[in-house]
This record gives sequence, structure tokens and C-alpha cells, in this order.
Amino acid sequence: MGTQHPPRRRLIAISPDDGTAIDLRNPFLAAALSWLVPGLGQIYQGRRFKGGLCMAALLGCLVFGLWLGGGRVVYAAWRPGEPRLAFIGQSGIGAVAIPAVLQSLRLNGPAQEPHFASGLFAPPLRPGQLVSPAYAARLVRTEPDVGADDFFDRPPLKQFRRDQLSIWQRRLGRRFEIGTLYTVIAGMLNVLVVLDAFVGPLRTASREDTAARAAPPPASESKT
Repeated sequence: MGTQHPPRRRLIAISPDDGTAIDLRNPFLAAALSWLVPGLGQIYQGRRFKGGLCMAALLGCLVFGLWLGGGRVVYAAWRPGEPRLAFIGQSGIGAVAIPAVLQSLRLNGPAQEPHFASGLFAPPLRPGQLVSPAYAARLVRTEPDVGADDFFDRPPLKQFRRDQLSIWQRRLGRRFEIGTLYTVIAGMLNVLVVLDAFVGPLRTASREDTAARAAPPPASESKT
């Protein structure tokens, strides 16, 4: 005899706009996708318009903030007395939070240089910080306010003698703080997008007002 499997449970939410049912599919996956890229979880759930709108608005805000801050305003740092509190808000978007954490771990780890040649998402060097000679040479080539005399020889490494954060802030002026603000706003707003992907736009549908389960498949014929 053939066996019948119980229908798979599906989580349904009700649209506050027209009262239609929204299949949240796998809400954990949807939330993870929206954390990684704003709106991607909604697109996965079939809510393409909302997902595209969130993606355009929040990524636009994020990219604009990065542009204002010269690509230097998103980084992770946990230095005693100098934590990067703005990163708490920025971490609401995984597409920048993940590389920022990886850059910080690598720069402050045994390699003592970031993954990306451009230094994007890498934290600023603090006075006395040791880095690899390759990274020191790269900074001298790419940073307009950093020169070879800003490094002491500490074989086999180089020691930075200035405060790179102060260099960035002096060069960018108010753009650094405004760019930071835009990226923090984008990250914090994306927390709401992630929540929307996880629980839906209003509430989880009850059994009385919508089907909490998928329609059962047609009864299969008995096999002998």
C-alpha cells in the first residue's frame, strides 16, 4: 500500500494592503537573505516589488554614504577606549558587515594586512600599529596623506607612527561623519526589512483567517 505524507506546514502572513495571504516560505532563509542584501528575502518570497524597493532605497543610501566617506566609513574596530560604535548600526547589512569583520581580523591578526588590495572596509591604523611591509608600501602609493616617513622599520614589519583615523577625518571633513550617518541609517532600517522577511508585513495568519498549511496533495492511488 502506498503511504501518504502529511502536508508540509507553510507559514502565511496577511498583507495589510489588500488582505491577501503571503507565503513566507522559509522565514529563516528569507531573513538571512534580507540581512545579506536588503530586500533579497522579500524577492525570494515572491514579493518582488517590495524587495526591489527596499533594495534600491537601502543600497542607494549605503552606497551614497560610502561615496561621501571616501569608502572609509564602514569598518569594524574593538579597540579599548576606541570602539567603532557606528558599526553596530552598519552591521544591519551583511554585505558590508562580513567583509568589515574579515578585514579587521586579518589586519589585526598574524597577516597584519587586509584582504583587499584597496583596503576597503579595513579599520584605520592607530599610532604604533605594526603592519606588513607590503601593506605599508600600498598605503604610501594609494593614500595621499601617508608617506614613507610615516613608518618606522621594525623588521620584519613596519610600524605606523600616526593616527590614520585623524588623517581620514581631516581630509574628508564633515563628509566623513555624514557618510557614516547614511551607512548607519541604512543598516538600522534594514533590521526592519529583515523582520518583515521573517514574520511578514503585519502578523502571522491564524488558522481561522487563512490556510496555515499548504493544500494537501491529491490522494494517491493504492499500490498493490
